[in-house]
Amino acid sequence: MVALLNVESSLPRPLWALVRHLAGQPRKRQRLAEAEAVLSPSGLLAEVDKQRTFDRAVGTAEEFGLVERTEETLALSAEAQAVDGEDLDAFYDLLRHRVITRVGAETLANDPSQTQGKDLLRSLCWFLTLDSQLTRVTARTFGNEQHNVLAEDLGNPLRNMARWNGFTYWAPALGFADEPLLPYTGARALVPDCSRSVRREVRRQWRPGTELSARDFIDGLLEALPVLPGGQFSRALALNPGPLDVSASLSFALQRGREEKWLKLRAPSDAAGGVQFSDPSAAGGVGRFTHVEIGATDYV
Repeated sequence: MVALLNVESSLPRPLWALVRHLAGQPRKRQRLAEAEAVLSPSGLLAEVDKQRTFDRAVGTAEEFGLVERTEETLALSAEAQAVDGEDLDAFYDLLRHRVITRVGAETLANDPSQTQGKDLLRSLCWFLTLDSQLTRVTARTFGNEQHNVLAEDLGNPLRNMARWNGFTYWAPALGFADEPLLPYTGARALVPDCSRSVRREVRRQWRPGTELSARDFIDGLLEALPVLPGGQFSRALALNPGPLDVSASLSFALQRGREEKWLKLRAPSDAAGGVQFSDPSAAGGVGRFTHVEIGATDYV
């Protein structure tokens, strides 16, 4: 697979269009020419670009195991067939899993090539070390923000404007970034917000009402989402998660989970230990919780 932030790879939305279309076909399959005619009709895009957009979507979907091509027929893979053709969040869950499991931590840290999505993974690891409440990254600032954060042989995660442009599509789709809450003029801005990926992972791992220790909860999230600071990928790249037990970006997701009631963070007065996280409502801006209960509210 070429680098995911390379112009030769598909963006997430064309992948979704392809999977959603095939999900509505008999036996979840269709001849390649017919799928192209529907997804890239004459006049939709400039002639050269419409062909490239469709071809990139098919090629990237094959690499991720979302579709299978047999002669001139496209068919959804068994795992992609399990995704409801109307459920974009479920599709992005599958896509996030495919991106994260493409390579291991050792390869990510020691192979300087950008292939197999290593470019996107390294970019996410860097981006999520930033503070969700203090940092807005734009086309004008991403170069300075990422300078020298990785080992010299790996170089900057985002090496040019084309990769930044690709990142602005991939990071929000995978649930690791969002636009600033307050209006922002000028170049498109992103903030490191992993709330959606964390919420989806919480729902996947634990039923509402489940209670577990703070440490087990955080460890479960970091294992499933290794691009988060403190996760396996981030540690392999020697990125600093910050002074607290929970990074600023993950702390922001926990704050949202508490406010939106899909998480209940508890710290009984007689409980020892626990983990510290950034919490503006707590004394000194540092909160602590020892236990977690999974809330019943599924905020959308």
